[in-house]
Amino acid sequence: MEQPSFGFDEEEPEATTFSVVELNSRVRDALRRGFPDEVWVRGEVQNLSRSGAGHTYFSLVEKAVQGDRAQGRLDVALFRDDRRAVARALADVPGAELGNDVEVRIRGRVTVYPPSGRYQLVMTAIDPVFTVGGIAANRERVLRALGAEGLLEANAGRELALVPLRVGLVTSAGSAAYHDFVHELEHSGYAWQVAVADVRVQGAAAARRIKWALGQLSQLDVDAVVLIRGGGSRADLAPFDTDLVARAIAAMPVPVITGVGHETDRSVADEVAYAACKTPTACARLLMGRVDEFVGRLDDAAQRVSGRARQRVAMAARELDVASVHLARRAPAAAARELAVLERAHGRLDELARRRAGDAAARLDACIRRVDELGRRVTRDRGRVLTGRERELTTRARHHLDRATLRVDGSEAVVRALDPRRVLERGYSITRDAAGRVVKRAAVLTTGTVLETEVAEGRVTSRVEGVTEGTE
Repeated sequence: MEQPSFGFDEEEPEATTFSVVELNSRVRDALRRGFPDEVWVRGEVQNLSRSGAGHTYFSLVEKAVQGDRAQGRLDVALFRDDRRAVARALADVPGAELGNDVEVRIRGRVTVYPPSGRYQLVMTAIDPVFTVGGIAANRERVLRALGAEGLLEANAGRELALVPLRVGLVTSAGSAAYHDFVHELEHSGYAWQVAVADVRVQGAAAARRIKWALGQLSQLDVDAVVLIRGGGSRADLAPFDTDLVARAIAAMPVPVITGVGHETDRSVADEVAYAACKTPTACARLLMGRVDEFVGRLDDAAQRVSGRARQRVAMAARELDVASVHLARRAPAAAARELAVLERAHGRLDELARRRAGDAAARLDACIRRVDELGRRVTRDRGRVLTGRERELTTRARHHLDRATLRVDGSEAVVRALDPRRVLERGYSITRDAAGRVVKRAAVLTTGTVLETEVAEGRVTSRVEGVTEGTE
C-alpha cells in the first residue's frame, strides 16, 4: 500500500514571497501604471487637519443623493510644497477655500503609501471656480428640496411669545459670540433665563452637533432658540448651509433665531429660521425689542386706564356736586311732606292699636273662663280615676305582701333546719387544722398537728398523738 507523501516537490519552482513594504510598493507601481497621469476628483471635504510639518490631510466624501450618509470616501494628502500653490489658486478666486463641508474639485496622483499600505490621493492642485460654484449649487439644491417639502416656512410660522424671556442658546460657551449675546441680555434689566447647549459650531461634524443641540433644547420649556456664532470664512460657515441643520431648525416647536456673524450672504439656516440677524448682538436686541414692545403696550394700557379713571372720577364729582345742590334745595319741603305723612300714619296706628288691644283683651278673658271650667272638669275626672287606681293598688299590694310573708316563713324554717349548730347540738363536732381547714381524713394529719374542734357550746384545742387510718 502506497503511503501519502508530505514532502516538498523539489522539481516545482519556489513561489515568490514579498515583504509588506515590497507588496505595497508593487501595488503603488501598479496604480501608477494604471493611472500614469494625475486625475481630477470631486467630493466634500471632511476631517481636515494640518500637521506640524505643514502638510494637510483630509477625507474626500461622496454623499448619497438624499440625506447626509457618505457612500464613498477617499484619503487625501496635500504636502507642504503643493499646499502653497493651492493656496495661491484659492486666493485668486474670492469665496473659494479648502475647508470642512466644502465641495471641491481637486487634482492629484493616485498612489499607495508603502509603510502603511494606505490608498490615497496626493493632491497637487484645486479648481477654485468649481469650489465656489459647488458651494452655491449645494445651497440651491438644499433650498429647492426644502421648498418642495414646505419646510422653508415651517419655523417662520411659529408664534413668538409676547415675553420671550426663556431662551435656548446653541453656541460654543465662552466664545465671543456667547459673550456678546449674554452681555447684551444682562444689560437689558429683564429677568432672562438662558439654557445653553454648548457645542462647537464649526469644523468636522459641526452640523451633527448643531442638530443634537437643537434636539436637546426642543425638550425644554423655552420660548425661543437662538443659534449663533462669530464671523468666519465660507468654509467655517458651511455647516449652516447643510440639509441636516436646516431640517433640524424646521422641526423645532419654537421659533429659531439665527445670528451667524456674516454680513453679506444668507445661509440656508437663515432662510429656514423664524428670523435671521447679522450678529449675535442683533439676536439679543431682537428679543429685547419684543419684550420692550410688550412693556410699552402695558405702559400705554396703564396710562389709558389711569386717564379713563381720572375722567370718571371727575364726572362723578361733578354729578355729586349737582346732586348736593338739588338736595339742599328740595330737602326741607320733602322732609315737611314726609313728616306730615308720618304724623297721620302715627295717629291711625294709635287708633288701630287701641282697638286691636280691646278686642284681644275680650278674647283673652273668654279663653281664661273656658280654661278654668275645663280645668275643674278634668280635675274631677282625674280625681275619680286616681281614687279607683289607689284602691286597686292597695288590694294588690296586700295580696302580694301576704304571699311574700309565707315564702319568707318557709325559707326561715329551711335555714333553721340546715344551721350547722343544730347538727352540733345533736352531738356532732367540726375539727379544723391550724389553717382553719376542715379535717375530713385522718391521712392528712401528722403527729404533733394542733387541731381545733368546735362543739355545740364551745371549742376544744388538741394535739395529735397518733394517726390511725380508717378502713372501708
